[in-house]
Amino acid sequence: MRMNTLRALGALLLPFLLVGQTTPIRTRYLPTLTNPEVEQYLKRNDIIFIPVGTVETFGAMPSDMEYRMAEAYAVKMAEEVDGLILPHVTYFYPGVTVTGVSSIYIPQDTGLAYLKALAHSLLRQGFRRQVYLSAHGPSDQYVAGMVRQFFEETKDPILYIHLPMLNRRAEPNSAAPPAISSFRSIGYGAYHILGRMNDIPLDLDPPKPEQPPLPSPPASLAILSGLAPESSAVGSYDPDPQHNGNKPLQPVHMTAAQRERLGQEGAAIIERNVRAADIKAIVAALRDEDKYVHDVIVPRFRNILPKDQLQ
Repeated sequence: MRMNTLRALGALLLPFLLVGQTTPIRTRYLPTLTNPEVEQYLKRNDIIFIPVGTVETFGAMPSDMEYRMAEAYAVKMAEEVDGLILPHVTYFYPGVTVTGVSSIYIPQDTGLAYLKALAHSLLRQGFRRQVYLSAHGPSDQYVAGMVRQFFEETKDPILYIHLPMLNRRAEPNSAAPPAISSFRSIGYGAYHILGRMNDIPLDLDPPKPEQPPLPSPPASLAILSGLAPESSAVGSYDPDPQHNGNKPLQPVHMTAAQRERLGQEGAAIIERNVRAADIKAIVAALRDEDKYVHDVIVPRFRNILPKDQLQ
């Protein structure tokens, strides 16, 4: 009887105990939280995801598609590990697509300096685990460089996740057919996750180009471009301002239901890829690296390491 009474009492108290342990957060977007809410969050965790974007020509898709892809991944990853999100980090180096009038061009060194200022600010605010995400091919030219420079200056490891690599890692474990696993499908999925499906036009009748298409780049460019990661080997420009593979941009006509179906399919791919990545293990590994650097490497090699902010 006494044991049954204790069990009954425990069942009554459990919801109140759980509320104290896992207080739900109102939103994961840092700019939408109040300062007291951020202070309370930092008492239990210190993880923030920074989706880094571009605004560039993508034919019949919105020009911020690659930023929205990174933002959607940030949302799903933050949910997995109780993280926050710093949005609106949008305008950076577009790469070959600068030939399109919707492409915003920011040089790599300008973007690197801006991101590093953000990283230093976030560290001072209390966000020791910073994860930068990008779906854009050439972003390693400035995001990866910033991550390394920041580490040399602070000895605090932060992380860059290049989403095309993460997606390719997830593909061998996927039963989805290749048509579903396409880059554009992930784009639809990103807008679906973010509740922005209306950003994708249902009806688009592009005017006939005023000028004939330019010839494609020489086939020999493929020999050069594959010698370094993601557009880093040699300079080039896309001769097609629509970034549509030198093919005329076709009219777009679909129903809202068709668009919704594409969004759901793409969202499922993103969710699958996040599960395959195991973001909890990634964050734990980032903590392990931080501890190893400060407990093992810095004490031994203090005199030879760069001195920017060594204590």
